[in-house]
Amino acid sequence: MKKLEEKPFAMIGVNCNNFDAKKLKAAVEKHNLNWRSFADQGAINEKWNSPPTPTYYVLDHKGVIRFKWVGAPGEKALDSALDKLIQEAEKDTKKPK
Repeated sequence: MKKLEEKPFAMIGVNCNNFDAKKLKAAVEKHNLNWRSFADQGAINEKWNSPPTPTYYVLDHKGVIRFKWVGAPGEKALDSALDKLIQEAEKDTKKPK
C-alpha cells in the first residue's frame, strides 16, 4: 500500500465481531495497527447496512461513502480508490473561497 503521510486521508476500523473494547485494544496492539478502531455494538453496522463479513468502505473528504467492498478489495483497487479521492480532496482545498 502507498504511503499516505501528509495526505488528506484518515482511516478507521469498525469491529462488529462482538469484541469488547478491551479485547479490541489487545488485538490492535498485537497486530500493531496504527489507525483508530472502534468496537461497534451495532449502531454503525445498522446505519451502513453492512453484511456480517469484512466490509471495506472508503469515504471522501466530505464524509460520503464513495466505495464499498464486501470482502477484501485487494491492494490495487484500494490504492486506486484512495488516489482518486485524495486528488479530489487536494483539488478542493486549493480552490479559492
